[in-house]
Amino acid sequence: MSEYYELSDEENIPYRCDVEMELIDEAPQIERPWLLWLFVKSENPLDGSFTGFTDDLKQTLHEAMDALFAGSVTKEGWVELYFYASEAKRFENISSEVMARHGGFAHERGVSKDTKWEMYLERLYPDAYALLRIQNRHTIEALAEAGDDLSIEREVEHYLFFQTRSSMERAVASLSAHGFALKEEVSDDESDHAYGAVVVKTESVLPEQVEETTALLFDAALEQHGYYEGWSTVLAV
Repeated sequence: MSEYYELSDEENIPYRCDVEMELIDEAPQIERPWLLWLFVKSENPLDGSFTGFTDDLKQTLHEAMDALFAGSVTKEGWVELYFYASEAKRFENISSEVMARHGGFAHERGVSKDTKWEMYLERLYPDAYALLRIQNRHTIEALAEAGDDLSIEREVEHYLFFQTRSSMERAVASLSAHGFALKEEVSDDESDHAYGAVVVKTESVLPEQVEETTALLFDAALEQHGYYEGWSTVLAV
């Protein structure tokens, strides 16, 4: 399953990262120690002709070299494509053949040993905040597809879980200063985080607002060694 998220680097330059999420279950794969990378110049990486090229590249490298696509980074007019394979000798020839089929591209490429899959685990796979953004995007997209007017303020429920009741109570108390109210307590006796709180606040679910709110809740839960599970709301039209 492929996912994407958007962030900014240390110089505040925005970029998009696409990643094959299911690889995390088997990373690193010792039988694929080689990192293959191809940087391609593209002003419109979501255009059909370019996605046709990337699909062709992924399929051809998989069939010819049993290479796995790990992910890509799109930044400042370049798309960085990353693969893992058991060997690297034929990468230059195969990638050249695929690019030629699609008219050619300005590009850079290379190979390196990455037995620990550090590129995938440390640069491509989303951290906790990026995972939260992905989750938020899915919920917002589902609401929008159902006809929701995201700008309408409504009660939004948020779910947090903690290891102890006192941790939960401290988190809820800190969140009250930001306008959140405790709706109910829940329990999960089969989890190490058995003490749950449902907190509510009335606001819109526009992407910018959701990002600000969920980041605040994520940090509040983390401060008390808990975790933030997500949010839900009613449809507003």
